[in-house]
Amino acid sequence: MATTSKITEWFWKVFTVVLGVIIVPLAGWVWNTNVALAQLQNDLGDAEETVVVIEKKLTEAESNSRAIISIEKDIEYMKQTLDRIEDLVASI
Repeated sequence: MATTSKITEWFWKVFTVVLGVIIVPLAGWVWNTNVALAQLQNDLGDAEETVVVIEKKLTEAESNSRAIISIEKDIEYMKQTLDRIEDLVASI
């Protein structure tokens, strides 16, 4: 019976060491993975906010460029009108 309890005790010690060698590093790896995932989720949230801001600026830039094109056309029309007026005044 003494031999059986020594074998059981020895088996339990080996089992405990093996679990310690396997479980502790695995728990550390799971912890690091969860931390990395949380950081990625935070970065994704920041990136989504940045995309929204950039899309808003792009929309504003498009409307501004359309306004500039319209103003350029108006200026060109005014130049043509002034040229015609100048020709009429010069011909008098």
